[in-house]
Amino acid sequence: MRLICAGSLRGVKLARLNKPFPVGKVTRLYMYPMDFEEFLIAFNQEALIDKIKSCFAKNETMGIVHDKAIDYYRRYLLSGGMPESVKALIECGNDYYNYDLSKLNNIIEDYKNDMNNHVSNASETLKIRNIYNSLSSQLQNVSKKFQYSVIDSHAKSREYSLSLNWLVESNMVQICKCVKLPEKPLLGFVDNDVFKVYYSDVGIFNRLINNDIKTIILDDMKIYKGIITENYVANELKANGIDLLYWRGARKAKIDFLISTANDGIIPIEVKADENTQSKSLKVYNDLYHPKYMIRISLKDFGYNPETHIKSIPLYAVFLIKNLVI
Repeated sequence: MRLICAGSLRGVKLARLNKPFPVGKVTRLYMYPMDFEEFLIAFNQEALIDKIKSCFAKNETMGIVHDKAIDYYRRYLLSGGMPESVKALIECGNDYYNYDLSKLNNIIEDYKNDMNNHVSNASETLKIRNIYNSLSSQLQNVSKKFQYSVIDSHAKSREYSLSLNWLVESNMVQICKCVKLPEKPLLGFVDNDVFKVYYSDVGIFNRLINNDIKTIILDDMKIYKGIITENYVANELKANGIDLLYWRGARKAKIDFLISTANDGIIPIEVKADENTQSKSLKVYNDLYHPKYMIRISLKDFGYNPETHIKSIPLYAVFLIKNLVI
């Protein structure tokens, strides 16, 4: 007999199953919010996708189409990738100021209801909510490292680790683990005590911090812009099957993400929210490990600097980084 089970909290149910598990007989398929490519497909922008893919492969600039792609990227930050939210944005036509924010508000409320319905007691529910609500503050830290003390000054990992695991298993958050040494295999050098936690959808993130439509569309997010952009990149990488890993070193050097490529070894990725792309961290990393090249994700068009060995990838093309890993 074959069974198919679906549900937003299937991971939680399987993780907490207290009966014998049919090892080797279960195949898990995880669904994530729509990535940016799927978002463009929903807007019938297949020609734009083809242009992005071509420029990525040939390392050519997008030219006049670059601004159009950036415009769609900002729309994505508004709606995120939840299908109902994307549908509401499409229904607005080009009048995005009439986008129905209640769609995302309802999703957040449904999340909170799930916390009530799928845990054993009210105390655990409160811990899960406190962790979830703390993430925007966690990402504002200079190190962005998840700290239990941000939830509560007296909080200990042993008190909250199961609650955090619940959020991970429910795919409401995404863990990015710190790598002590950027060598293959990356997962073999993970420091399990040091990690970052992102919201699973950038549209939900913007709703939770109450970023309004005008703020997002006009690119006026100020202090939150950097962490929202980084959260977006994390979501894109995760949705495309890439492990979320990062590196931090001396002199406050920090590489936002690391990928293990098929042909070029370990490649560092730095995320910038604007066109101002100066950074000391890539230089520190380059001096230590001499990667074949480095990636900088920003508002800039495609390009490559042979002197710095930095490959520029625009924010709207992050979904294609999977082509480097394969």
